[in-house]
Amino acid sequence: MTIIRTRESIMKELTLDGAGWSTKDDVYSAFFHVVGAPEWHGRNFDALRDSILGGSINRVQVPYPLVIRNYDRIGVAAKEMADDFVDVIHELAAEGCAVQVRTEISRGGSKHSRI
Repeated sequence: MTIIRTRESIMKELTLDGAGWSTKDDVYSAFFHVVGAPEWHGRNFDALRDSILGGSINRVQVPYPLVIRNYDRIGVAAKEMADDFVDVIHELAAEGCAVQVRTEISRGGSKHSRI
């Protein structure tokens, strides 16, 4: 986790590494780990949206930016889920939720932002 200091506040940048993701559950598990979600957290987008928007479920609350590194190394079976996850975060941000997401791909040691 990286700390980002702005004039308004201190935000925690939450970093996920997509290189080891091979199933959709890997995507959920990585996110739930960085936000400190309880074990009983639902593994669907409705539960995900509720816990981010509603608060009081995860240990880490918005605002926070998410960074998904090694987006190009996500396994085929997890790729659609990862894309849908990024879309949900963008939708939440568009609705006014203080969450952001950026994906990075690695190429020859340098990283490039996808979004």
